Amino acid sequence: MTPRKSPISLVDVALPLPVDRLFTYMIPEAFTGTVGRGARVVVPFGARRITGYVVGERNRAPAGMKLKEVISLVDKEPLLDEILLDIADWMAGRYVHSLGEVLKAMLPAGIKGRGRLREEKDSFPSEPEFPVLEPDQQKAFDEVTGAVVRREKSGFLLHGVTGSGKTEVYLRCIGEVLERGGSALVLIPEIALIPQTTARFRRRFGSKIAVLHSRLTGPQRSAIWRGAAGGEIRVVIGARSAVFVPLKRLEIIVVDEEQDTSFKQEEKPHYNAVEVAGRRAEREGAVLLLGSATPSLETYASARKGDMGYLLLRSRPAGGKMPAIEIIDMRGREELVSSELIDALETVHERGEQAIVLLNRRGHANYVQCRKCGWIARCPNCSISLTYHSRGNELICHYCGIGRKPPEDCPSCGAYRMIHRGVGTQRIELELGNLVPGLRVVRMDMDSTSGTGGHLRILEQFAKGEKDVLLGTQMVAKGHHYPDVTLVGVLSADAGLNFPDFRAAERTFRLLSQAAGRTGRGDREGRVIVQTFSPDHFLFEHLISHDYQGFAEQELEQRRELGYPPSGSISLFTVSARSEEVVRNAGELLARSLAAALDPKTYGVLGPTEALLGRLRGKYRLQVLVKGELDDGARKRLVAAAKRTLKESKGVDLRWDFDPVQFS
Repeated sequence: MTPRKSPISLVDVALPLPVDRLFTYMIPEAFTGTVGRGARVVVPFGARRITGYVVGERNRAPAGMKLKEVISLVDKEPLLDEILLDIADWMAGRYVHSLGEVLKAMLPAGIKGRGRLREEKDSFPSEPEFPVLEPDQQKAFDEVTGAVVRREKSGFLLHGVTGSGKTEVYLRCIGEVLERGGSALVLIPEIALIPQTTARFRRRFGSKIAVLHSRLTGPQRSAIWRGAAGGEIRVVIGARSAVFVPLKRLEIIVVDEEQDTSFKQEEKPHYNAVEVAGRRAEREGAVLLLGSATPSLETYASARKGDMGYLLLRSRPAGGKMPAIEIIDMRGREELVSSELIDALETVHERGEQAIVLLNRRGHANYVQCRKCGWIARCPNCSISLTYHSRGNELICHYCGIGRKPPEDCPSCGAYRMIHRGVGTQRIELELGNLVPGLRVVRMDMDSTSGTGGHLRILEQFAKGEKDVLLGTQMVAKGHHYPDVTLVGVLSADAGLNFPDFRAAERTFRLLSQAAGRTGRGDREGRVIVQTFSPDHFLFEHLISHDYQGFAEQELEQRRELGYPPSGSISLFTVSARSEEVVRNAGELLARSLAAALDPKTYGVLGPTEALLGRLRGKYRLQVLVKGELDDGARKRLVAAAKRTLKESKGVDLRWDFDPVQFS
């Protein structure tokens, strides 16, 4: 073999595999000096080629190992800087996943090439530029910008009632940062909120901003990523994954609706973007500003304890009133939409005003059932009924996506007596059109917004007054600002209270408060009509008076008694398998191994119990809950113990989630 003319450099590469180690490769002479930390490379791994991430360099090879060469470079310049690599290392320890898996999650899917930024236009009504700040807004602005100027590693909770002007505080603070030559990151929870949020930011800051969301192409994401890294883009707005965009001189991170569960990634590596934003703010020397009308109880308790600044916006600007809330007791009633809500919609229609109606269930009916024998159309893969969708005349599983035509006669008894039970957004859309003639209803849910521009099209129609009622699932309840909306109606307000989740009351109160806050934001007073079968639940007392703090204190007291967050910490381990017997045995083994690895005086192990969805995509599922604070070392030991225990259990999948927000 001909000797090489110069030494071969070596790099440590993290691969996106569930293996807690790095792999060393040689850099071919042609690439020497061109591969840096944070760059992607294609490497051989067994018979496969895998894209990995360079995280270090070596002077000598590990003893006794025959090294392979890097095949090719994906990036001429590293996509991840030193701070992001440090955050990836922290995430790997905190969430107990390999560094390669974390790095893969940090980079936008399909990022490649140069790409071009697309200038998106909107038709939302303009609003006054630079309105006079209310005293509470001014105080919040002064405290946040003071911390920015002093380069303090500070965190703040901006707790303001709905319509109190939190977004204006964000805009003023970001404007101050841009004046100083810094950049800003804004995280929002839902793609549905992006069009209107983006419109307000574009009017204020022009071409300096970019919007990152899941419906962009790979080259478009690449253009934003590289534009931010190069300093051309100085404000990025986006959902969860935008927390990793490599902005230059990052001075403020804003998380709007910080309580939203969508900030927690349900696929591994199960990171919480709000937590990651806090870590990044620390490393960047930036200010973290969390905003909400209904903060998560964890954030609220932390702020009240003094772990972060607490900024309170107590009222709406210019003396605007909070809407009056009416609770309608639906017990004993047969109608889907109460007469009170129908009358209110008729009044709104006559006055030329607008309304929002919330029902957190898409589809036409919850399920299809035989009136004679009681048979229900269920998903063959998941332990849930199929939802009937009138458009397309199809039964669909909202978890695995399977679809089929509804039977004309019962598969069980043969009777021709199939009926639709329950109610979804499609059914309510038809009901409202029939009950209030001439009412123009637009439906906004996962079905109606699919495809590019689906959210923007619907929201622009409503903003321009082309529709009278915006009907939808929870995506209509948060963040929207329409001055002509004078009525909000909520159907089945108590549906979320029936979930076996200690956060059920908190989530229901939050959703109802957010929905109520969509009305009365203009010159006219707002009205909210809430239909429920559980009017005696304590949350409605606090809802009527817009008393988040009263609700929070009562709920926190219950959490303290039970040892649930924020008074304690929880970890969730889930096993799944196609055999019910196999998963039952695996669950028992898992529970015993976790209990053996922990001090029973400090920790509690509950389970195994059937998951909320006991069968999902053809697999049976059991869960084990661990109660008690775990540091990174303890988390790693628990996962290792669980893996060892289930090593011989064939066909069993193991999943873990620390500080989970969902239990499905």
